Amino acid sequence: MSPPYRVLLHNDNYNKREYVVQVLMKVIPGMTLDNAVNIMQEAHYNGLSVVIICAQADAEDHCMQLRGNGLLSSIEPASGGC
Repeated sequence: MSPPYRVLLHNDNYNKREYVVQVLMKVIPGMTLDNAVNIMQEAHYNGLSVVIICAQADAEDHCMQLRGNGLLSSIEPASGGC
């Protein structure tokens, strides 16, 4: 079992908030509208938000899908527990 990774969403000045919410719901399994809105708002106001914590391979896949839809995303080890 690999250690968990965080998928991070970074704020940008290009994508509309509604589009970010749509992409999150499309890319992340089980993402609800409320969760997507909260993640988008946190990234908008704080510059960064955690999208999901999952296995490294899944985190890399989610990150690439977010990037493929024009969103700024990265991953990092989820050290210190979930």
